[in-house]
Amino acid sequence: MMRRAYYPLFADLAGRRCLVVGGGAIAQRKVLQLLRCGATVTVISPAVTRHLAGLAQARRIRLIGRGFSPTDLRGVWLAIAATNDQRVNEAVARAASSKRIFANIVDEPALCSFIAPAIVRRGGITVAVSTGGASPSIAKRIRTEVGHLLDRRYAPLLRLAAALRPVAKRILPTYQARKRYFDRLLRSPIAARAVNGNHVETKRRALAMLARAARHHGAN
Repeated sequence: MMRRAYYPLFADLAGRRCLVVGGGAIAQRKVLQLLRCGATVTVISPAVTRHLAGLAQARRIRLIGRGFSPTDLRGVWLAIAATNDQRVNEAVARAASSKRIFANIVDEPALCSFIAPAIVRRGGITVAVSTGGASPSIAKRIRTEVGHLLDRRYAPLLRLAAALRPVAKRILPTYQARKRYFDRLLRSPIAARAVNGNHVETKRRALAMLARAARHHGAN
């Protein structure tokens, strides 16, 4: 059987209404991930974990203590079903599909219109790993290995690039000129110096390289 080809994307959920159906540990994890992205979260479940109850009491989420109804999807951008009741999960999938709302049914890829990848975050870097629903365990293993790589190398490079970007945009007026500069920077010994520490000296050398790039661009 041919496996589905998923289109990867990063969704801006800040201020968007999201629905989680279910109140157990898995639902709690999904709620926390949505809150981290700035979503406005409603949870529907007759019973919830103590932590979810606390979030509701603190008014960080809206809690509706009953079963799911298709009308609960009004105004919702994204829905997640995380219950142990197959009938409820299928009802959420059908209702979301009829309203063209993206829905994830936990551990049921055939019912999903999107699947949730394994995610690793290091500072401003976010990497999402998916196996197309075939093996979440393998996705998590890859996430761990990628996390180690980011810790060792790319986090300090990202800090350097973030510090340089405003200056580069000011003195290199075109996207292509900035791209050439950052590509050369990452291939240069300066990048290795950033990984190994000495951030003040690294930034000084990178700025000197940027000044040379600006002079070269102006001469052309």
